[in-house]
Amino acid sequence: MTSNTLNISRADIETDATEQFKAQAKRLRKALAARDVSISHTGSLELLAQSHGFRDWNTAVAMARRNIPTSVSDLGIGKRFAGSYLGHAVTGLIRSVTATPTPGVFRVEVHLDEPVDVVESKRFSGFRQRIASRINEHCEPVLTNGMAGPGLSIDLLLRESPDA
Repeated sequence: MTSNTLNISRADIETDATEQFKAQAKRLRKALAARDVSISHTGSLELLAQSHGFRDWNTAVAMARRNIPTSVSDLGIGKRFAGSYLGHAVTGLIRSVTATPTPGVFRVEVHLDEPVDVVESKRFSGFRQRIASRINEHCEPVLTNGMAGPGLSIDLLLRESPDA
């Protein structure tokens, strides 16, 4: 009997979660360095974990290993998530997930816990808290045509409330 699903072990998923967090921490460290803020690799890992609402790096990795959405079907209205939006680490609440006419592309609407500045200018700011974005079946940001692009990435699902 054959199966249409991939045989991926839990260890593979755990490695991916850790590597994703490390890559995000590396980007954070680089962004801070561009603003003349020096931070160690360990410090960037801890800051990344805290920006996602975790107590420390070890807690973030442990939770990521348990809560990584592997497909858009894992998402649901009212579920809390952590991810990134235009380079900002974000957490929030999923408001809706709908299919689009393009196969494999979904429109997701979220309400962020904290507004993010989506303008790169030093002269003014543009804060957004309610976001509508397109994602693929793997919860990665895509353009309308399904090609990879900027936008919202849902990296893991959270269990805690924002007040916790």
